[in-house]
Amino acid sequence: MVYKDCDIGSAKPSKNILKKYPHKMVDIKNLNEIFTAAEFCNISHEIIENSHLNNKLPLFVGGSMMYFKSFLNGMHDLPDRDNDYRSELEKLNLENGPNYLYHILKSIDPVYAEGLNKNDNIRIIRALEVFKITGKTLSQILTKPSKNLLSKKYSISQFGILPDREVLHKRIERRLKIMIEEGLEEEVSSLLDNYNIAQNHPIRKSVNYKQMFSYLNNEFDSNTFFKKSLYASRQLAKRQMTWLRSWDKFKDIEINELKLIDDDFKKMISLL
Repeated sequence: MVYKDCDIGSAKPSKNILKKYPHKMVDIKNLNEIFTAAEFCNISHEIIENSHLNNKLPLFVGGSMMYFKSFLNGMHDLPDRDNDYRSELEKLNLENGPNYLYHILKSIDPVYAEGLNKNDNIRIIRALEVFKITGKTLSQILTKPSKNLLSKKYSISQFGILPDREVLHKRIERRLKIMIEEGLEEEVSSLLDNYNIAQNHPIRKSVNYKQMFSYLNNEFDSNTFFKKSLYASRQLAKRQMTWLRSWDKFKDIEINELKLIDDDFKKMISLL
């Protein structure tokens, strides 16, 4: 939701909702920019500090598990992106087929590679990029204590809704149909007309946008688009749920269970 004009495909709240309930980190980037986990962490710390100064309780909501994990556990000192090198790696990947970059990473950093999906090119490329710039493997860097561990400064409650699989799949399918009805195709077509979106931009790999970009490029028909987007959304939800269950001090709540959240909020507010 940080990117301007990416409204429907990201299920961004409507303008009326955003006006009634102001959100942070919405529409703060253009598509010629890339929003990083480091930026998310820096802005989040500012939000917490300003909220506390105004005697308010900050609430972080969303589905970007990697960003939330970085925020909770603190960021390591990692280099900025090297877009030229990333382009080289993506070209190598296209020329040499699936899992080529994974095998390169495995030869350099088998410990980190072991914990990755062989198709997770985002993290594979980042690991290779870090090694090229620093000469150190990610597994070496990540074993050192991270900076700004959130739990050392604040009292934190973590909630997650892990619904029944059948209920979840029905909701995902219904949401995708709503996106299509609201004009997902027109939105993505407009993005292509108005922006020169780099091939390695995260939006091109985002669920719903990735599939729509391919559809508009005549790589498959509308029925295949729907199936691919639906499958990708379900897989993303599955990964998110698996990740959440692995977190310490995580509280699983039912979809309509509000009392647990209310009780925790009251305790936290009393500490302000």
